[in-house]
Amino acid sequence: MTMKESIRQDDETHQCDSEGSIRDVDSEINDVEGDSEEEEFHWDDEDKDGPMLDEDTLLQIKRNDPILTSIDVHCFDHCIDGEDAGHFIGKSSHLKKLLVKGESMEWDDRFIVRTACLLARFCRGLAQNHSVEHLQIRCCDLFVGDASVKDPKLTKIQIFIVMRLAHFFQHNVRLRSLKIECCCLRHKSTLVLALVLARKSDKSALQRIDLSSNEIHDDAAKELIESLNGYGSLVELSLGHNFIRVKGCAALEKLISSPTSNLKELDLQSNRIDDKAIAILTRSLAKNTSIKKVDLGDNYGVTDDGWQHFFTCLQNPSSSIEQLDLGANRIADRGITSLGNALANNTTLKYLDLSSSSSLQSPVHVTADGWRSFFARLHNSKSVLQDILLSGCGIDDEKLDILADAVNNNSTIKILDLSLNPQVTAMAWHRFFVACLQSPESSLEGLFLCGNLSVEADDMMAHLAGAIAHNHNDTLEAIDLGENLNITKIGWSYFSHLLCNKSTITSIYESNHTIDYLGPTRLPVDLDNLVKLNEHENKNEVAREKILQYHFQDSANVQEFRDITLKALPHAISWLGRECSWSGKENSGHTHLYQLLRSLPSLFESKKTAIAGTKRKRE
Repeated sequence: MTMKESIRQDDETHQCDSEGSIRDVDSEINDVEGDSEEEEFHWDDEDKDGPMLDEDTLLQIKRNDPILTSIDVHCFDHCIDGEDAGHFIGKSSHLKKLLVKGESMEWDDRFIVRTACLLARFCRGLAQNHSVEHLQIRCCDLFVGDASVKDPKLTKIQIFIVMRLAHFFQHNVRLRSLKIECCCLRHKSTLVLALVLARKSDKSALQRIDLSSNEIHDDAAKELIESLNGYGSLVELSLGHNFIRVKGCAALEKLISSPTSNLKELDLQSNRIDDKAIAILTRSLAKNTSIKKVDLGDNYGVTDDGWQHFFTCLQNPSSSIEQLDLGANRIADRGITSLGNALANNTTLKYLDLSSSSSLQSPVHVTADGWRSFFARLHNSKSVLQDILLSGCGIDDEKLDILADAVNNNSTIKILDLSLNPQVTAMAWHRFFVACLQSPESSLEGLFLCGNLSVEADDMMAHLAGAIAHNHNDTLEAIDLGENLNITKIGWSYFSHLLCNKSTITSIYESNHTIDYLGPTRLPVDLDNLVKLNEHENKNEVAREKILQYHFQDSANVQEFRDITLKALPHAISWLGRECSWSGKENSGHTHLYQLLRSLPSLFESKKTAIAGTKRKRE
């Protein structure tokens, strides 16, 4: 009997809802839970999709409350009856999003079996649900037949869990998004899922599938991908961090080449793809006109020859790829040159990630000649490349000078990530800042420099701030300096002066009002306030608030308004007193307005007093 036939037989055995089969498993679960003592667990609340399942939300589910459309369930939470929760979730007609979260830590056999029981009780009810559109299961062990666990009950319980989930997948026609992450599906559980997907009668709803980090090997991946034929609404497929090789890629070729395929995003990062497998993907992507995003990062089995061949698919006029992630790969001179040649005639690629693909520590890396050939293509007017990620690519002074020349003559690049290239000296950074940021062609909006500021950090800050001050395009909005402890008060002062030159009203008005992010590092209070002010979209209001806060903090400066002509004075009063609710501070304009009006008492003389004063002057 083949594995596929074995799985089909298991599916048919467990698919029925006979009282006998359920009672058998229920007995196994009760035996395990009866032997266990209650334990207290603490959960990480990060990345939850909805409110936590507790007594209050459980009551809402029981009432089928239409307000509750999203819930986050921890399957190890012993304070909640998993069977009770699963039962009422199964009956819910309003729940749309469900996250079932386990625990990624390793435990002893007793704990593994016990948590499997809790999940089994929950899944029994979940199988009856027909309203959930987005299901995410994270860090729940769904591996059937774990030989490392000696308890014979575990395999039977895990089969029950997988079959209950299979029942849910097959009969919920509203399911649009399925994400099973870090659940150790491996071979057998993946084949169960493949069979269920293949036999599903209504294939019109499912749009997104993410099975990342599940130790799915090539044979099972092949079956899974083949089961997706006919899913015309599927737009995202994520199979990253698995063990996909040639067979999986061959199945992908058939899926992508299908006339019914509308796939737009494909994630294959960190698999076992080699030159043979990448050649198969190249054939399919060269003909495809729907895929916009491809992630092939961390596939170390592909050599420079393989990448050289792959980049030919970008030369196809019908190529639709807009985002390409190639981080942490073995790309050398021939590969990067081939990529540059492809970009010379490519009019779709906007995002390119080459991070850590050419570290100097790696035996395979791009030389200065390779980067020169690649960057030369950025001069080409056909290129629409906007975001380039070169973090950890072994950029040194020579290579940075080559990049500066390319960016200086390019008006499409908006985001440039040069983090983790500490080989570059402060003088080379100075040349780069001057060339790129002072160029009238510059359209940079984001510059990432994490991990590059060493003992010369303050000098770099001075060069960077000086270059930005002479950039009249005002496009740069974000500079990520990382958690940098080498920048002193002197270094930060350059940016405080850049964002608010307090010399005169004019100098404040002409300061930089666009930079609103400097990275996660803790900024000096004054600079932090200026960065937050810059977040406001109306830059005229930003300039006004800076003038009020920093120029008129000296009340004597309000007297400057006394010299304004009577015709312009109402406009000045209105400008001072205008409300500003977004700055996070009390309206300082009211204080300055009060000071101004006190200095101009003649504005408030009554008509009678004014006439009397005139008569006295005549006498």
